[in-house]
Amino acid sequence: MELTYVYATLTVMIVYFLIHAISRRVDPYSPVWLFLCGYLQVYVVQALSYHEWAITIRGTDVVTSANERALWALLLFLGVYHCGVPRLAAACLPTPPSRWKLNWVFVVVPPLLIWGLFCAVMVIRGGSVNGTDEISAEESLLRGFPVVMLVAANLLIVSSRAEGKSRPHLLAAGVGIAVLYVMLWMFNGRRSHALIGLLSASCAYYISRFKRPSWPVLISIGCTGALLVGLALGWRVKQVYYEHNVSGFLQFVSEFDPEFVLQCANMKEADNPEGKYVSKETEEYGGFLLMLDTVPERSDYDYGAPYIRMVSTFIPRIIWRDKPFFGREKWIQAWQAGSELKRADNFTGPAISLLGATQLNGGAVATVIAVSALAIILRASYEFFRRHQTSTWVQAWWALTYYNAWFMVVCDDPMTWFYYIWGFTCMPVLTLLWLVNRGREHAPALSGESTQRPWSPSYAHI
Repeated sequence: MELTYVYATLTVMIVYFLIHAISRRVDPYSPVWLFLCGYLQVYVVQALSYHEWAITIRGTDVVTSANERALWALLLFLGVYHCGVPRLAAACLPTPPSRWKLNWVFVVVPPLLIWGLFCAVMVIRGGSVNGTDEISAEESLLRGFPVVMLVAANLLIVSSRAEGKSRPHLLAAGVGIAVLYVMLWMFNGRRSHALIGLLSASCAYYISRFKRPSWPVLISIGCTGALLVGLALGWRVKQVYYEHNVSGFLQFVSEFDPEFVLQCANMKEADNPEGKYVSKETEEYGGFLLMLDTVPERSDYDYGAPYIRMVSTFIPRIIWRDKPFFGREKWIQAWQAGSELKRADNFTGPAISLLGATQLNGGAVATVIAVSALAIILRASYEFFRRHQTSTWVQAWWALTYYNAWFMVVCDDPMTWFYYIWGFTCMPVLTLLWLVNRGREHAPALSGESTQRPWSPSYAHI
């Protein structure tokens, strides 16, 4: 019975995709697809792959309840996503600037590129892709802005077609920086950076040309992304067997087993030659089961405390010296109360996924609230992009934002992406470019007024 809900969840996704594919309404840069990719990985693939472990450790009732919640939460998300409210919300948002001052792009790109390279090189000089080297708090802070290099790349890519003019030199520079970013952070063993580099740069390229990749290209991008994740994670795991340099990395690539990609996608068990017991609770689905089994019976709700970090994170400790890490205490208490292993007070690491986070926030009620809010935010953001896609600022913003729909599903909580990386790296630059371009001629909404020809599928008006 517990697997019936998993298969039903998979069926909903397949039907949803087929409806859009048959009617030629698939926009790969709509956030719903990356949201569904994350949902598929956690609540279908992991639910099936780890089913035996889940039943043994958490019991049939908990597993059944978890799979049932995953089904109705998905239906709720899709219902709210298409209810019409997000489109009304998008219409109320400020109109972005339509013009693009290239001189400001040339001002901000060099320091962003230099800072991004500094972050990558400092990690490389540390000599460990596993992050075990000891560094000061100041150096750790300076290392924490790697994405600014990707911001620089995307600004150049969208600028290459700003205001309908072709600038091949900017395109070549932007693509080159994006490729360098992906390679550097794959060498540093950071799978997320490698993946978002590919997704973000490809999005910037296509939407700035009002095009979408063909199915063969889209499939190639997907396969490349999976390979990048496998290489980055494999290098991080097996780097101890190779020299930590370019030669060692190339040797690793030449010996790389493609089946490791299936392990990264949770579709194949990791190698375990000694036959040791391996808990699955540190995977996203396992974390969700732990929260469902533990909160609130053995540990309290956090009542949404982590979301306070969307504000508190940006208040320096020099001003608020005893600033707490909002929500972390309840998170640790839940792990200590329900984990298979002994968890210390400084325990960190495993993600609990979207539904694990909402269970910790307040159970089923919090799940309804959070999932509905995410559906409105994602669809309203996409509608804002669609209405103003001729604005170069909007193109840059969307290329640097849409991929976070995936992080909303698979991380500690659905807004981790904002206060962990995006708010520090992307938001300041985009805010500056909004301000310096403010007061210029406003971009027309998607109504045929533009002299450009935006990509406009029929479902833009559903």
